[in-house]
Amino acid sequence: MLGERIQVTAQIVSNKQLSGSFAPQIPKSDDFDMLGMNQNSSQSTSIQVVNGKMTQNVTITYFFYYQIAPKKPGSFTFPALKTVIDGKTYASNPFVVSVGKEAAQATTEVHVVLSVTKKNLYLGEQTFLTVKVAQKSGAQVQLSQQGLFSLYDKLEKSLSKDFAVARLFTQLPSKGDMEVVNGEKEFVVKVQYALFPISTGDLSILPVPFEYVSLKRVQSRRGSDPFSDFFPDEFFGSGVQQVGKSVLSNGLTIHSSLLPPAPAGFSGAVGSFTMNVGADPRTVPSGEAVTLSIGIRGSTRPGSMGDISMPQLPECEVFAPEKHVSVDTTQNGLTCQKGYKYLVIPRQEGRLVVPPLSWVYFDPSAQVYKTLKSDTIVITVTKGKTTQAGQTRYLTQEEIRQVGQDIRYIKTGISIGKQTDSPYRNPLFLILFPIPFLIATFSLLYRMQAQRYEKDASLALRLRASRRAFRTLAGLKKNAAAMPAADFLGNVSVCLENFVTHKFGFAATGRTLDELRSSLLERHVSTEVIERLAGLLESTDTFRFGMRSLDASSRSGILEQAAGLIRDLERQKRGKS
Repeated sequence: MLGERIQVTAQIVSNKQLSGSFAPQIPKSDDFDMLGMNQNSSQSTSIQVVNGKMTQNVTITYFFYYQIAPKKPGSFTFPALKTVIDGKTYASNPFVVSVGKEAAQATTEVHVVLSVTKKNLYLGEQTFLTVKVAQKSGAQVQLSQQGLFSLYDKLEKSLSKDFAVARLFTQLPSKGDMEVVNGEKEFVVKVQYALFPISTGDLSILPVPFEYVSLKRVQSRRGSDPFSDFFPDEFFGSGVQQVGKSVLSNGLTIHSSLLPPAPAGFSGAVGSFTMNVGADPRTVPSGEAVTLSIGIRGSTRPGSMGDISMPQLPECEVFAPEKHVSVDTTQNGLTCQKGYKYLVIPRQEGRLVVPPLSWVYFDPSAQVYKTLKSDTIVITVTKGKTTQAGQTRYLTQEEIRQVGQDIRYIKTGISIGKQTDSPYRNPLFLILFPIPFLIATFSLLYRMQAQRYEKDASLALRLRASRRAFRTLAGLKKNAAAMPAADFLGNVSVCLENFVTHKFGFAATGRTLDELRSSLLERHVSTEVIERLAGLLESTDTFRFGMRSLDASSRSGILEQAAGLIRDLERQKRGKS
């Protein structure tokens, strides 16, 4: 029936141990979905003695189990499976599968519903996708967390083609709630996602299969089994048969439209936003610093928020801003906040006027571009310190970097004695003569390197990224047993994200796995290392979501994987630099 799983078993029989990859692969089909595959093997040995001569025959059987789910009623041909062993191709037999319409129980006992808050969107606009798995009250079924996790994983992978996806909660639900639908009680598990279309046109969200177990009572063995008096029913089972089933969710279509022609200064952000601008202090002597703070918060992801431009401030020294990005996932959706802190040093006394700052975004609810504007900020600059000549002079950025490197005068109380006429003939002179040149050369190189670090702070972070990451992992290993699981996993994720941020020069925090993959591919990281990194992050989610226990062995394994990834990423960064 539609909604039930089919197990296909393939066998390869050989008289020797096989090596390499020889598992038959099932091609993609429009008639069924591939749900999973397992394999094992068995070995048998037969010995014959003929005329005193012993012969031994070994038979090894490899079993491959494939779980498939039909997509539609009717009939289809399951294709022949092929494999290549020692250069020779072997093929199995194809066969026909007949699929009936979904049974009434299968449609009512469990169903999966996908729904969105808004179907007509603009490119980059946020909408909420709700995934609801509902079990009818009293239905004899089992909903496993493994089945739920598999459903969410398949859905997220299918969405990544046309959407940027962010789960709105840090962990998967460990339990559901009871709801009343059409007068009947249902046990419901829900998860919400924030979706941002990255393509235009009609975007399809395809139906996703969900696997669960249906329980059936079977006839007791007692009375039909001659050994029933000696072996009670409890030995053979409780009379309940587990039947694996699969049910498809509904599909959705979302229309994504291009934005209207944008005005000058458009930041690229779509949603609802607020901006705060402030200065501290408002009264300052000339030559001293004022901190200008700018904060923008709105309903979008970090990659969609452009930076704000600082206007020119005459007679002021403006340093590069310190940036902060934070992402919050709540029931109200994905919210991003960007903060900037500018260090401004006025050179002249008087009134320093910071003109209004503007930031343009598109409001999809009003379907118009809007501009956020701050108030004019006035800073009172009082008289600062003056030089002996009575003229005021203030340090530039380059001079501030050189503070502390002042002139050191030579002072000596030693009297100079009579020297020989030819000091260069003295062996001690020949030994000591090159030392000043070596010191001068070393000092010059050290100064150039220090200036390079000062001018490129990201270079210093990049060079120290591995050392900091391994120091963090060593601390986690030392304190792993005493740390709660959530804190341990959170620290491992933060360590990996900080390493990627510092080593590759982009903000890894707040990105989806697909965005992280894309950014690392652009920086020439191999696909194998990227998938290992994504797998480790997903593995930490698996522990964090409560699906697996986090024992000492698991913690040690996670730390070893993280250390190996950092070493491989470091090697690849060095090889591509």
